[in-house]
Amino acid sequence: MTVDLVVKNAKLVTPRGIIEGGLIIDDGIITGITKDPHLPQADRVIDAKGKPVLPGTIDGHCHLSSPPDTPESSSKAGAKGGFTTLLDMPPEVPIFNREEYLAKKQRYAGNCYLDYSLHGAAASGYPAGSLSGQIEEGATGIKFFVSNAGLGWPQTYDGDIIEGFKEIAGVNGVALIHAENDQIIRDNFKRLKAVGRKDFPAYLEVRTRIAEVEAGKRMIQYLEETGCRGLIVHTSIPDTVYRAAEARIRGVRVNVETCPQYLYLTTDDVKGKGPFAKFAPPARDKETVLKVRELLAKGWIDTVATDHAPYLKEEKEAGLGDMLDAPNGIPGLEPFLSLLLNGFNDGWLGLERLAAVTSENPAKIFGLYPKKGALRVGSDADLVIVDMDREVTIRNEDQITACGWTPYDGFKVKGAPVLSVLRGRVIMEDGEVVGEKGYGEYNPRSI
Repeated sequence: MTVDLVVKNAKLVTPRGIIEGGLIIDDGIITGITKDPHLPQADRVIDAKGKPVLPGTIDGHCHLSSPPDTPESSSKAGAKGGFTTLLDMPPEVPIFNREEYLAKKQRYAGNCYLDYSLHGAAASGYPAGSLSGQIEEGATGIKFFVSNAGLGWPQTYDGDIIEGFKEIAGVNGVALIHAENDQIIRDNFKRLKAVGRKDFPAYLEVRTRIAEVEAGKRMIQYLEETGCRGLIVHTSIPDTVYRAAEARIRGVRVNVETCPQYLYLTTDDVKGKGPFAKFAPPARDKETVLKVRELLAKGWIDTVATDHAPYLKEEKEAGLGDMLDAPNGIPGLEPFLSLLLNGFNDGWLGLERLAAVTSENPAKIFGLYPKKGALRVGSDADLVIVDMDREVTIRNEDQITACGWTPYDGFKVKGAPVLSVLRGRVIMEDGEVVGEKGYGEYNPRSI
């Protein structure tokens, strides 16, 4: 018997351990896992040469359509970075009810290099059924902004949030929660603007730590009262991680996501890079960053995602003279996996944990498991081979995301993805995208 693809001489990484052996892949599915001597003949054989093989990497929080990016450009950048599946996050395209969800789904069809899923969104002013309608069409989550989301996204107040949580709970959906206290942020912004503050550190005084602490505590309570499942996204502080863990003991269905920017960037980066290190919640002090790393390594944090939200370099430069008015967001697709692999080489993140927080856990939370997120028989043949010895200097000029820059420019890291397979087809090899636009498929949430 001849199969489509065999991967041999591999260290297969799972959240429960590392297995030496090989993969048998046919018709885009993993059909066998065995020791190398038992591997069949194949049309193509990939020799991993003893390198770790991770389950296909999933970005659970990516703004694929954030200008200047498009589904095409961002999914291609994701492929270069070692991803196999991206989950698109609003608000760039309005998606507050079933009809808008279906329209967005149509826009993505045929335009992606990677497999993709779509999150929906909640906003005040939409009738009951708007959220459940999106989930019934396959939305992997519903985004809630506790703070003001900006133009194009009506403010969602607490009463609407609670009612939305109830509706989502009724169809076993997931609430994706940006947890910052809006009133604290508004008051700080108004006060600092009034005295003419435009400097880089002013942004840290607008979105203070207490704004995230308070909102995280309140949202966990709302999840508990409504029975809704929730993921608190881009968490930058230990306080929310501790409260979520405590709540899970009581049976609250709450998970926590963080991002590489909260594992690497600090308040010093905001003070030095200004708009190019402006994102929300903001970077925290070095001690907090080290604590978030520790909590991730110990299993207290469930997922890591990019929150990829790029702006053109010119748009960011326009904010150099007034930090408070600078656009808010950074690109993150291409450096993502190298930054986490560097965590292994620096001694603070195990490969098993990396596989859990970038593959298995997001797949389970978003209803894609076991189709996605696992090296197991019957799962999609999504995988990435990584070279733990490869040293990389992250540079602006190497980014293929449409914005063309990275906040990690000049960072030297050790560890890089070298080959990726999506549903049995090689899509990235030696840092070059060899997949095709349109190969990516839509993956709905399994309720």
